[in-house]
Amino acid sequence: MWRAWNLPKTKLTFKVLFNLILWGLWIGLPLLSPVHQTHENEHPHPHVNPEFSEHSWLELLTVVPLFYIITLVLVPHVFKRFGVFAFFASLFGVVALFFGIQSLYHLYFLPFEQHNGFFDPQGIFPLVMITGIASTYGLLLEFINFEAEKEERNNEQMKSELSFLRSQISPHFIFNILNSIVYLIRTKADKQAEDVTIRLSSLMRYMLYDSDQSMVSLERELEYLRNYVDLQRMRFQDDVTIDFEVHGTIRGCSIEPMLLIPFVENAVKHGVAFVQEPYIQIKFFIDHGQLTFQVKNKIGKIKDGVKDESSGIGLKNVLRRLALLYPNQHTLQILETDEVFEVDLQMTLQKK
Repeated sequence: MWRAWNLPKTKLTFKVLFNLILWGLWIGLPLLSPVHQTHENEHPHPHVNPEFSEHSWLELLTVVPLFYIITLVLVPHVFKRFGVFAFFASLFGVVALFFGIQSLYHLYFLPFEQHNGFFDPQGIFPLVMITGIASTYGLLLEFINFEAEKEERNNEQMKSELSFLRSQISPHFIFNILNSIVYLIRTKADKQAEDVTIRLSSLMRYMLYDSDQSMVSLERELEYLRNYVDLQRMRFQDDVTIDFEVHGTIRGCSIEPMLLIPFVENAVKHGVAFVQEPYIQIKFFIDHGQLTFQVKNKIGKIKDGVKDESSGIGLKNVLRRLALLYPNQHTLQILETDEVFEVDLQMTLQKK
């Protein structure tokens, strides 16, 4: 709601315009008001004497320090540190002080014919009006600052959490990939090992350089996923069927890096062991910035009941990242039966 106030230039512009308008009206309106009363019961401007003179100008300017004492001292220091009661008590004391100063000014510096006594009730009105304006203005600035600081803290917390989540995903993913590479090097020909190493270097380059960015192109993310899928195809050969399909236009769209790999990795991890005729289907549908991402795999019964301690880390992290980065911009459905595990993610992509 208050995001615009986070910009220093916007806050400075607001302050400058408010002060110019306030003091322009405060000094300018008396110049437009009548110099003398035309009727006996006609009231002059509330803070201008009927005979406007240099004494009236001085009286107008006495409220200027009152305004800045309230906005620069009482609100940010007294109200913020000591609460409402101390603020109103100090406010009453400052207004009484300025009223006393104005009364002394009337008594000793105004011509005798302009005296209305030491306690001139007419002089209290401009003080009360400026006090109300200054208090409202000061409290509004404090509220804006509070909201800006709150949003900044939330943003920093979200950045820290995302950084932590990414740091968890990368080692977990590298660990699984290295296991696959070791298996391939031990069981396959040198040519296949070379192809695997090249694809692994591409994966590592993406993880080390591109994953630090806040957003990457959808082409780069899909290339990364395709390399991962090709590695798994090399590993399992004809033992596992892996389909990878992309439909629609992917150019011009951006996505959070390494956001989708946990779903694919989970399908490979749990869709192969103890599964008869295993298959994995990975499909992308892109239509005008809307992404539909589907992953489907057969699942089997784990016989020994031993569960990897890192199992589920990737999925938990990606669910949290989706909640942080795409609030109200995605829907996720996960369906699990005795034979099939299926993920259906729909989300709005950012345009480059």
